[in-house]
Amino acid sequence: MGGTVLQMDDGRPFAAAVNFDPRQVAVTNEDVRVAAHELGHALGFYVDYFVMLHMISEVPNMRGMLRVSVISTPKTKAMARQYHSCSTLEGIELEDEGGYGTALSHWRKRNMKDEMMTSIVEVGQYSALTLAVFEDMGFYLANYSAAELLWWGNNSGCGLLEKKCLTDGITEYPDLFCNQFYDDPKFFCTYDRLSLGFCKMKRHEEALPQEYQYFADPRVGGDGLYMSRCPYVRAYSNAGCTNGNPSAMLGSVVGPNSRCVKGQDLQFDDKYIGDLCVDTRCGDGTLSVRFLRDDAWHECQEGETVTPPSGPWRGSIVCPQYADVCTAFPNISSHPIPVVDPPLADDPTSAAGAEGDEGEVPRKRPRRL
Repeated sequence: MGGTVLQMDDGRPFAAAVNFDPRQVAVTNEDVRVAAHELGHALGFYVDYFVMLHMISEVPNMRGMLRVSVISTPKTKAMARQYHSCSTLEGIELEDEGGYGTALSHWRKRNMKDEMMTSIVEVGQYSALTLAVFEDMGFYLANYSAAELLWWGNNSGCGLLEKKCLTDGITEYPDLFCNQFYDDPKFFCTYDRLSLGFCKMKRHEEALPQEYQYFADPRVGGDGLYMSRCPYVRAYSNAGCTNGNPSAMLGSVVGPNSRCVKGQDLQFDDKYIGDLCVDTRCGDGTLSVRFLRDDAWHECQEGETVTPPSGPWRGSIVCPQYADVCTAFPNISSHPIPVVDPPLADDPTSAAGAEGDEGEVPRKRPRRL
């Protein structure tokens, strides 16, 4: 992890050291995000600075926990209330799992899954919430026009933060959390509707801590510690709606405008497939979809169902909100960043050849930082 090693007289970070092992670096946007994450720590996003600047407060009785630590400084609190649409929010929760260097030096991933400053970098979106923290330090001015909009938990209301992710196996946020075991053969949409995936839920060998129990069986829960054991849909590495492998995505259309939609008893070639990717067309507030082996466009109004044509199809899809599939968000990676292959990038022990998660083709694991 990168950390500030020199400070100015006023406490502002001045110099830092970040070390990267060439064997663990690949020429990908993900590794660019990992580097940006480490630079975030170098700029002061870690517990020592938060404590020095009196930025941390404690909130009692949160989701079965005695207390949680939050960044409660003015700009951060205001930005969090706006982002979550929760006017009583006291701040943004910090991670409390992991040792020194992880706990209190990252956002809680359960609440801000793909934010750049969570403890495991996956998508690594650079949000206005993190920019607000840097402004509250008093050393920086933020360019909020460059911020990327997080989708996870946006406009969720206070309930997402104040209640458990599931109660007795039922969630109020089905786009974020799931309740199916790994071995369910059907596809599930990821929350951003950009991929097909599987529900990261399993039966653990022992009962989970009380605050992480969401089912009648206390051993059942997600397998991600930094997700507070909340089960969620993890994307298959080869099943992106825009760039996946069609042969691994039965019934789906793969292309630049494809998005994932929920299926109802949906079958393709007599096989139940669950959810799927469809081609989308957006205009004047109206969404239309097109299915595999069908040239026709079908208008898709929010909450209504659309039945694909006969032939290989049975069942229907549920039409999503227009904004969920038709809103373009800013992306700081939209302009390619020139990267040079590291000297040892082709070494057979490099991370690009590491074992993948269960249910996926081999791929590099997300980094815990």
